[in-house]
Amino acid sequence: MKAFFPLLPLLFLFSCSNNTPTLPSSTGAINEVVIVMDEYLWQGAAGDSIRATLGADVSGLAWQEPIFDLVQVPKKAFSRIFQTHRNVILFEKTSKANVGHQLNMYSQAQYYAEVTYTNTSELLELIHQYADVLTHQIQKKEQARLQKRIALAKELDGIYQKHGTYAPVPKRFSMVLDTTNFSWLEYSPKKNEIIEGVFIYTLPFETIFSTFPLLKARDSVLQLYVPGELEGSYMATEAQYSPWVRYEEGDSNIVLEIKSQWKMQNAFMGGPFVSKFLLDSASQSITVVEAFLFNPGKNKRDHMQQLQLIVDGAKKQISN
Repeated sequence: MKAFFPLLPLLFLFSCSNNTPTLPSSTGAINEVVIVMDEYLWQGAAGDSIRATLGADVSGLAWQEPIFDLVQVPKKAFSRIFQTHRNVILFEKTSKANVGHQLNMYSQAQYYAEVTYTNTSELLELIHQYADVLTHQIQKKEQARLQKRIALAKELDGIYQKHGTYAPVPKRFSMVLDTTNFSWLEYSPKKNEIIEGVFIYTLPFETIFSTFPLLKARDSVLQLYVPGELEGSYMATEAQYSPWVRYEEGDSNIVLEIKSQWKMQNAFMGGPFVSKFLLDSASQSITVVEAFLFNPGKNKRDHMQQLQLIVDGAKKQISN
């Protein structure tokens, strides 16, 4: 019998995985979650609460895309075809309320959680209390799956040393431009109209370290180094979208992460971007690691999730 580990409020705890070699491979698409819940609950307040959290819109995108694609099945239909899915949350009425999870329950690399409840009002309270926790854990699991599939570029030490910053750039990216203060790498397959780009650059240390001064400084740098095909066009921040911002402060450094939209000034291109501004008071430097996407008319969540890994892994390097 597999042991379940309770989820405590505000703590993201993972159980030890079961590495049983006979488990089948997990199924399902990235960011897809099977919700095992009876139809009358799914169509009521319980389903609404789940959709409001696990199905909430992804931040930083110009159009609506959910964090997860939710597939609901009733308990009686929870057969093997669904049991091996990569992400499963089962809701079941029992004699005791509990929220627990288990890695590799029915398949390899699976995230499986159970929410048991004694009545509907208790179920609603459990969803209210733990839906964000479950969302966070599944996101972390999906990130770990992606990281295992990515092979990193091995010849970028010169760039990292020059900027004093490391970023886990995949080897599928190639160099577009490399100057003293600005490095541009890109993945753009010939058969698809898609561009995934990474910028690493520096800003003057005296730049005011807050959202809009940093975005203004960003636009000044991109005007110099990222021109469009039309004369006078260049990459810039799309001002009509309110940026999403995350702030983090350490002993000698400050991190500001900004998600918003870019556009080609005086042209017709655009898409989402995420920038990580790293202020290091010890070296008196502001370094930026930024990822952007051009994927017109297509969903952008999964691509931005992969680009987010590059930005999340960016960090200042300690000089020898």
